[in-house]
Amino acid sequence: RARSGWCCCRGALCSSKPRKAGLPLATATDSTATLNKLALATGGTEKSWYRCIFPFGIVSVVIGVAATCITFTINGPQMDIAKMVSVATLIFGVGLLVAAYVCWRAKRERQRKRQRQEPVSLEQGAL
Repeated sequence: RARSGWCCCRGALCSSKPRKAGLPLATATDSTATLNKLALATGGTEKSWYRCIFPFGIVSVVIGVAATCITFTINGPQMDIAKMVSVATLIFGVGLLVAAYVCWRAKRERQRKRQRQEPVSLEQGAL
């Protein structure tokens, strides 16, 4: 418990007003600064996350195929769980690849639509 204006955890001055339980002391962060930090940390791939999930999809498919081949060639009652996990990994990898493809197609369609609209807007501005 804090006494005489000092916080017991960090030794810094606390506000003299008592805080309500459950309210955070920190203020909200600037969203643009946070997004700029994210862009700097990820190299700008947060705007095209299909580029991020594509490699994970490839790795998951490779691991899933290898594990599925191994687990289905070995017979035994203890291999049932391993078979399910290997097939789940394979399905997860294929799902990531499909998601990356769908996002890539959507981005490409948006770019095409934007390119079609640009010449029209320039002509309308000249009128």
